Amino acid sequence: MLAGTAKQDITPKDAVWMEGMIRAHRSDGVHDALTARALYVADGEMQTAIITLDVCAIQDSDASAIRHEIEAQLGIPSANIIIAASHTHSGPATIGFFSDGEPEYVQWLGKQVVLAVAEAKASAVPALTGCASGSETTISHYRRFRSDAGQIVMIWEQDPSLGGMTVMGEADTEVGVLKFVKASNPEKTIGLLFNYAGHPNVMSGDNYSISADYAGAASRILEEKLSCISMFTNGAQGSVDIDNWAWRDWQGVEVLGSALAQVVSDVSCGVEVSSQELRISRVAYSLPRRTISEEQLRWAEDILAQTGGKLQAVADGVGDDFKALLYKQTYDLRDKTVDIEQVCIVVGDCAFLSFPGELFTEIGLEIKRRSPFNKTYIIDLANGYTGYVPTSAAIAQGGYEVDTRPINADAEQAIIDHSLYLLNQLK
Repeated sequence: MLAGTAKQDITPKDAVWMEGMIRAHRSDGVHDALTARALYVADGEMQTAIITLDVCAIQDSDASAIRHEIEAQLGIPSANIIIAASHTHSGPATIGFFSDGEPEYVQWLGKQVVLAVAEAKASAVPALTGCASGSETTISHYRRFRSDAGQIVMIWEQDPSLGGMTVMGEADTEVGVLKFVKASNPEKTIGLLFNYAGHPNVMSGDNYSISADYAGAASRILEEKLSCISMFTNGAQGSVDIDNWAWRDWQGVEVLGSALAQVVSDVSCGVEVSSQELRISRVAYSLPRRTISEEQLRWAEDILAQTGGKLQAVADGVGDDFKALLYKQTYDLRDKTVDIEQVCIVVGDCAFLSFPGELFTEIGLEIKRRSPFNKTYIIDLANGYTGYVPTSAAIAQGGYEVDTRPINADAEQAIIDHSLYLLNQLK
C-alpha cells in the first residue's frame, strides 16, 4: 500500500458571504486560515483520495466537477473520491443557504483541491496503517429536548441547565482514528484521518471573521504536536451540537479544539499498524422529496409576501422567513427526487462510509451497530449536500431539523438499507 498527504490554503482573499448562520453582511476579516487536506492511498491498481475542507458544505455539482477534474488530471477514479466538508459555520458561502453564495470562491477552491491531491499522490510512499477509537464526551451534546409544555426545544433556544427540559437522545462520543506510517520507518507518521460527530459552530451568527472553528483548531494543534497532516471528518451530526450556553467565543474554539485533539493524539499513540488491503465501492439511489401541504404552502406565501424573500440576520437557528422560503422551494421541486451517492472506503477491517448531508446521530449509530466491519465511521457532508435527515420518530415529534428537511419520513430506513448493502458488499 502507498499513502501520501498534502494540504493547500483555501482562505478567501476577499470579503465573502458566510455559511452556516444568517448574517447581515459579508465577512470583515480572517481569524484563522482555512485548509484543504488530502489523503491519497493506493493498493495495486486501486486508488482513492479523501479530501477534507474547512467549509460548511459543498454542492453536489461542485463536488462532482472537482472529482472528475481529479480523475482527468491524476487518474484517480471519481467514484473512489470523497470530498468532505467540516461544517464550520464561519466559512465562505460555498452553497449559499442564506445568500447568493460565492461561485468564484468555489471555482478557486476546486483548483486548490486538485493541487492538494496532486501533491499527496506525488508524495506517496510504501505505508502501514491501522485504526482505533476513543471517546470525547464534552464537546457534542444531543440538542433536541422536550419542554415541560410538550414542545421540542433546541439546545440554543433554552438553557438545559435551568431545568424544564428532557433530552430526547444521546450523542455519539466515538472518535475514530486512521493512521498511516512509513513502512520503512514506522515511527514517522504520514497522516491521520480522524472522525467525530459534531457541529463546529462555536462562533455564532454574530461573528464575521472567517474561521475553521474547533474542528480546524483540532487539526492545527495535532499538526503542530505530531508533525503530520491531520484531517477532520464529521460523523452523523444532524442531532448533536455544542453547548450553546458556554464557550461561544474564540477561547471556546481553542478549548474544544484542544479537547478533540487530545483524544485523537492519545488514540493515535495506541494504533497498531500493519500491511492492509484497500477496497472501495459506491451506491447511488434516489429518495422521495418531502411533501409540502397546501396549508404549509399558503403559510409560506403569506410570509414571503411580507418579507419579499429577504432574510433577517439571527445568531442561531432560522426564522419563519427562511422556513417560508424553504417550503416554497421544496414545493416547487415536488416532482423531483433527491439523489444520493455514498462511497465506502475500507482499509483492512475499518470502513469509512460517506453521506451527502446531515444524518441524525441515531441513524449513524444504527449503521455502525449493524456494520460487518470491526470499525465503521460515517463521513457526513461528503460529495454533496441534501440537508437534514431526521429519524422517522423525530419527524413525528417536530422541531428545527424536521421543519427544514428536504426528504420524507421514509428516508431513514432507505439510507440504512443502502448503507448496509454497501458495507456487506465490501465485506
